[in-house]
Amino acid sequence: MKKIYALLAALGLTVGAAQAQYYSVPYIGANTNPGGLNTDTEYPVAGGLDVSWASIQAGTAATPAWSTTETLPFTFLFNGAAVTDFKVSTSGILTFTTSATTIPAYGALTLPNAGIPDKSVCITGIRGTGTNDNIVMKTFGTSPNQQLWIMFSSYSTATANVYTYWSIVLEEGTNNIYIVDQRHNATVTVSAGVQIDATTATKATATNTITSQAGVDPSSADNSYYQFIQGTQAANNAKLKTVAADQYIVVPGTSTVTGSIQNVGASAITSADIKYEVGGTTYTQTLSGLNIASGASYNFTHNTPINVANPMMYPVKVWVDLANDADHTDDTLSTFVSGLTFLPTKRVLIEEATGTWCGWCPRGAVYTEQIDTVHLDQAIVVAVHNADPMTNAIYDAGIGTLIGGYPSGCVDRKSNDVDPTNFETTFSQRINDVSPADVGVSATFNSTTRQVDVAVSATFAADLSGDYRLNCILVEDDVTGTGSTYNQTNYYSSASQNIALVGAGHNWQTEPASVPAASMHYNFVGRDILGGFDGEVGSIPATISANSTYTYNFSTTIPTTWDASQMRVIGVLHNAATGNILNVFRGSYGITTSVQQIEADNFSMSLYPNPAMSSSQLEINLKRSGSYAVDMFDILGQNVMSRNFNGAAGKNNITLNVSDLHSGMYLVRVNVGGSVLTSRLMVK
Repeated sequence: MKKIYALLAALGLTVGAAQAQYYSVPYIGANTNPGGLNTDTEYPVAGGLDVSWASIQAGTAATPAWSTTETLPFTFLFNGAAVTDFKVSTSGILTFTTSATTIPAYGALTLPNAGIPDKSVCITGIRGTGTNDNIVMKTFGTSPNQQLWIMFSSYSTATANVYTYWSIVLEEGTNNIYIVDQRHNATVTVSAGVQIDATTATKATATNTITSQAGVDPSSADNSYYQFIQGTQAANNAKLKTVAADQYIVVPGTSTVTGSIQNVGASAITSADIKYEVGGTTYTQTLSGLNIASGASYNFTHNTPINVANPMMYPVKVWVDLANDADHTDDTLSTFVSGLTFLPTKRVLIEEATGTWCGWCPRGAVYTEQIDTVHLDQAIVVAVHNADPMTNAIYDAGIGTLIGGYPSGCVDRKSNDVDPTNFETTFSQRINDVSPADVGVSATFNSTTRQVDVAVSATFAADLSGDYRLNCILVEDDVTGTGSTYNQTNYYSSASQNIALVGAGHNWQTEPASVPAASMHYNFVGRDILGGFDGEVGSIPATISANSTYTYNFSTTIPTTWDASQMRVIGVLHNAATGNILNVFRGSYGITTSVQQIEADNFSMSLYPNPAMSSSQLEINLKRSGSYAVDMFDILGQNVMSRNFNGAAGKNNITLNVSDLHSGMYLVRVNVGGSVLTSRLMVK
């Protein structure tokens, strides 16, 4: 026996190593979910917003209780041995020992713990004692790369008035286990890890405890997680955790590469190279004098900036080079930089989530009015109503996936679940973002049919490729109504409220608890969203050329109960890959002006928008197919554009790019078979 022990020691193994063990790697501030498969919101079932999650243990559990026994949807090895079933306790324990009858107590437990069954994953210190508390599960991905998520939804701790959301994730193929820190309205501390038996466990941290890092954001944008990997941790292993660069640069200019590396090896990292490659050239920076402990991260700024000389996309590959790195699969990340020919004018979209039933929502009305007044034409506001007569179902459902409650809002859909009191601060951050394009919008309205036709355009300052989209929002000011559903619930109506809230036409503290409809005038009401919440698929081509204008037309009929003279049209540019709003533009009040059309014997023509900022649409309606010429002259008679076309009978649309022209009056002349029409075009 002594010889066997000696042999194990010589091989660098420990007794019992035939059984696989785990090691833990923390991903604090990952700002994403492991593997990126789960992009759902973080309040399923209890909020009634996502029933695709299956409930396995719902309702109040004054004393700890086990869930039903569930079958794993894929092959999974725990500690090197196959498991097929599991159950979960309301005290935060997932166990593969489904025969266990003792239920671990509420409260944080130090691992390992004899009160926890063998073969368990633990998040102790949470409790399912509330009526909305739920344990839910859902499978993401496709075989052989699936993840099973088991979420403790709307759970609490021993502290009153706290909600907390955590998940245990089992990953097919890798057999990795993750504990995900998701969403909380206060700081929460739990004890977490993987317990093999009463004497053996791998803790999430050396101290056995996790202090929550995520806030109230219902997306994964503020998530952290802890990875449990079967096997022995390599001594040397660096992971490129994040990488970023200034994405849009007016040429000529430079962009700085930044990022972070994480030590996922057992030994401290004392030196490493950070490299990036662009245009076939590699740039290296040696980082020395480091002391990155196992699990810790290090932020870097590369000392050689990217030279952005031309209006084009620059793909950038970045990697960390560590001596004797045991795993090169996690060394590299990519990004891109785009050179801009001009600096587009940035505007910010603020979408306020509100409802007449929401007693705290008057502060949303106050702060949106304030920001609209202070930042006119820079901050563009939409009030997205929920569960009242001003609700648009598509818009309401979309915003519902980005917020955790009311009142709140989204700022460029890059900063989500923002309280209205923070709209100003968040706007100040987002207005400094650089957009790759200017956005324009024009609308025409037929007062007889009540049809509105909208042209949304984007003039790009860079060559790009990807999924970019346009859509438009119809908003109405000074909306009134009758009946109790137009009454505004007002929780500020109390002498005990030490909050002075004045604005949007009211001193809310002196108003009644239910402000009658006759006294309410609602502004920025999001009446309709054309092209869908995420933008119209295919409205912009996948390959984009610098200085090109892309226009998409939308059409709808507005009800007679909407006042067209109080309406505005907002054009929106989306990055569908990120879900962010890149830029917006809001038209002037009233969609009541028809396009002026002039006619000749064989064709008619119209121009819109007019005045124009970046582009105007020239519509030529040919009575028969043929060729035609379009010329544009400035007030001095100089020809600034001349183009020839072959057109089919019917409507022919041409985009006139005026972004490079000086402000002033121009003449647009169309010649069809000797018949000539000329229209004035004002360029702002």
